[in-house]
Amino acid sequence: MLPGLVVAQMVRIHVGEGAELRARGEQQAESMIELAAQRGAILDRRGRALAVNTARYEVAADPTVPGFDDHASELYAILGEATGRGGDHFRRLVRDRASRQYVVLVRDLGEAAKDRLDAAGIDGLIVRGSYRRRYNYGTLASHVLGHVTRDMDGVAGIEMLLDQDLQGTPGRQAVQRDRRGVVKAVVGGTRVEPEHGENVVLTIDLVRQAILEEELARGVEAAGAQWGTAVALDPKTGAILALANVPTFDPNRPGAFSNAARRNHAVVDRLEPGSTFKLVTAVAALESGAATTQTVFDTGQGWHVFHGRTMKDSHGYGRIAFGDAIQKSSNIAMALAAEKMGRGPLYRAARDLGFGQPTTVDLPGEIGGSLRKPEDWGTLTLPWMSTGYSVEVTPLQIAVAYAALANGGLLVRPHVVAERRNAATGETVWSAPPDSVRRAFSRETAAALLPHFEAVVGKGGTAPLAAVEGLRVAGKTGTAQRATGGGYAKSYRSSFAGLFPVEDPEVVLVVVLDGATNGFYGGQVAAPIFGATARRWVGTFPRVAERVAPAGEVPPREAIRLPRVTGLPTTLAAHRLQAEGLTVKADRDQTWAPAVTRPAPGDTVRLSQTVRLDAAPPTETSAGGAVMPDLRGRSVREAVAWLRALGVEPRVVGRGVVRQQSARAGGAVPRQVTVTGASR
Repeated sequence: MLPGLVVAQMVRIHVGEGAELRARGEQQAESMIELAAQRGAILDRRGRALAVNTARYEVAADPTVPGFDDHASELYAILGEATGRGGDHFRRLVRDRASRQYVVLVRDLGEAAKDRLDAAGIDGLIVRGSYRRRYNYGTLASHVLGHVTRDMDGVAGIEMLLDQDLQGTPGRQAVQRDRRGVVKAVVGGTRVEPEHGENVVLTIDLVRQAILEEELARGVEAAGAQWGTAVALDPKTGAILALANVPTFDPNRPGAFSNAARRNHAVVDRLEPGSTFKLVTAVAALESGAATTQTVFDTGQGWHVFHGRTMKDSHGYGRIAFGDAIQKSSNIAMALAAEKMGRGPLYRAARDLGFGQPTTVDLPGEIGGSLRKPEDWGTLTLPWMSTGYSVEVTPLQIAVAYAALANGGLLVRPHVVAERRNAATGETVWSAPPDSVRRAFSRETAAALLPHFEAVVGKGGTAPLAAVEGLRVAGKTGTAQRATGGGYAKSYRSSFAGLFPVEDPEVVLVVVLDGATNGFYGGQVAAPIFGATARRWVGTFPRVAERVAPAGEVPPREAIRLPRVTGLPTTLAAHRLQAEGLTVKADRDQTWAPAVTRPAPGDTVRLSQTVRLDAAPPTETSAGGAVMPDLRGRSVREAVAWLRALGVEPRVVGRGVVRQQSARAGGAVPRQVTVTGASR
């Protein structure tokens, strides 16, 4: 009796209420999943990608699934080739797995290898995808770019400052889960497309940035300094052309570097500037009428007592005109001019030039320095501030002040973001305004002072090592003892602030070194970095290059012998050929594959000709693994990029060019390789 009643009730529910219950079940099974928004790219001023997203995949397997063994050899071969570890490595992982039904094979597989796995249709694979941030040029511009967490949240630099704009807005998709837990999109269900993050275009140029970093690193090493920083501005707009720090870090692996390496000294360090601050004193003297460039001051035998304390010059200059005092960097003449003008004009000139307040640069962590009000000054503050003590500034603030000298007295706002673009349409949604902040001093004052700052770099000045043949350069050296507690240590901050070309300045560049031990005067250790950088930068400014080497003197190149790039990863080979002025065509899917060229290395090619880069056939050792390349003679940056492409963890000792490598070229590729670099 009872079984019959149960069956009858089931039939009634199925016929009478089945449709409604099924609809409710389907509705309950529906849910929304998030559609991730792509983080925007960061580009240099010419559109070269500095920071991008790459799809990475974790590959695991359940070897107990029927059919896995039938395709296991193909799986091991694909993963072995993609990672450079060889197929036997993955065969051992499966054989020695701890869990019967689960083993992680690769945690960071690329898109191309994942596509090969999809095409193979191997049963038992568990593939999970995610996006990673890739900084294409390693350490280059790292303090500007910053980095992100594993969850793609900005931590420093532009990544942090514009995190919300870069992040975008996730979308959502209505899905259903069946009884087996399989997720499927609902036909006709809700779908809101994600709004991908905006692309950010910077004011820096990749080539100039690389040059500045190389010259700063070389200069810090030569001077035996603890750290160095350099920042370059366009004095007309405030655009940051390059910004570098030594030591530096790789934003692809920020956790492997110390806090000191990640410190952006240009904006977060305040220091007593020394004689580079004499620009402020000179401006105050002329603007207040206390002196002209011809006013003579008696500096005696190189020492003078101010309020019971002795101030010294490096030499005894006797009676010296104020303009010549800039060239010779006379502390006494500057202090005498300051005493003549009084506290008010010097304080106002410093405030008008932006000292004591942030520049509002679009980089996180900026500090405003320290500039006390005149009523808080002691009896010694006025003469010593006139020479760059009793005031604290950032290197960026010094650059902004010298930009005013270069542009005729206007204070500009420094900025590193040129514009933001819609990732889908490429439309510019924001661009940096070109307006200046205010007039800091008159155009007449700038014109009167500029020749004397140019004389600093000439014969008899303090910075002949900043000179560039054929290029008119102006600037000022600075050397200041480091303050420690209530006194000063026997170590120095050495600096040079310069601009070029004098007749129509396009660049202001400030270099600061901390704790130099192989000489410490700014003219000895900082000025040469400026000179070397300016010499290499000239060619990147067509109008400046025309003045230094007028057109017609050097016949244009029409053809060259093709450099040997065979075996280099395709991306590095392309950079090398493009640096020679060649047009390169390469397969985007073979970015890190070893390259071969058409035409062949050594062939004569016209600069109008396109060079084809193809992926070379894979070379393997007898054990079946990838071959260890010969990295000697390559830059450390290239070597690190190459090793990472092979799935190897690089360790770097030194900098510059690779002289030694721990793994033998031609042998199997180990998990870790140490490269030892040395300067050229």
